[in-house]
Amino acid sequence: MLRSLPLIALVAVLLLTGCAAQSSGDNDDTSKFTGDQRLVANTVEDFETAASKGDQDKICRDLLATALVRQYAQRGGTCEKAVDGALKDSDSFNLTVEKVAINGQEATATVKADRGDKDINQAVSLVKQGVGWRISEFHGR
Repeated sequence: MLRSLPLIALVAVLLLTGCAAQSSGDNDDTSKFTGDQRLVANTVEDFETAASKGDQDKICRDLLATALVRQYAQRGGTCEKAVDGALKDSDSFNLTVEKVAINGQEATATVKADRGDKDINQAVSLVKQGVGWRISEFHGR
């Protein structure tokens, strides 16, 4: 069973991925994937784009797994407030999906964050929710 994403992990990934969205279109880094792998990669890229726009509503409504959104509500806050706080502290980096592995209803995307002088790799866990994929956990390094 997937572990819940603690708030600190969300803050860490937002600091890691930052606010530099890549343009959506033919030049996106998801074009090397097909089928569900592409849908997983698109979710990660959509997260980056929403973060760059400060769109915490989209992140919580469309990109994070329902269990994570509920977790924030149970702590007395809201997902939107938690994401908003993390976005305010984020820097600018590019995020590239390098690899996607799917195992049934769960997936792991290996991503590279370009921080200029040093690239950082990390994993993002996703779960199939409805017809799409939602982020369920960020694994920082």
